Amino acid sequence: MPYRNEHFDGGRGIVRIWSGVVAARELTEATIADYQVRENWPEVEYFISDFTEVTDLRATPAEIRELSTAEVRNAPFIPDLIMAVVAPSDFMFGMARMWQVFAQKTGWSLGVFRTRPEADTWVRQVLADRTATRK
Repeated sequence: MPYRNEHFDGGRGIVRIWSGVVAARELTEATIADYQVRENWPEVEYFISDFTEVTDLRATPAEIRELSTAEVRNAPFIPDLIMAVVAPSDFMFGMARMWQVFAQKTGWSLGVFRTRPEADTWVRQVLADRTATRK
């Protein structure tokens, strides 16, 4: 698979950095594989999927819907996830926004951004808001 994971904040955050040519099938396979290891998820509060290094995203609307269906099926195991997508190109951004609409059924906090700094800022703000609300 054309990605690498980086872990942050003592396992509270995962950033998946995709690169090269990425097919929707690979996105769905990675998602399903992630959720099969459920013991990894209780500590995770946020996940950023970064497509900045992707040269070509090969996806159709039907494949994006399939990806979001996999997310919805597994949302009960990580109900409070914050998920951001970094999608710099117009096509990737459009597909990510489509995913965001389909994935609303997860109940997660979902954001789509053009740059990683925008995504990082948003994630930090959502985390801060949650902390303030819990006090």
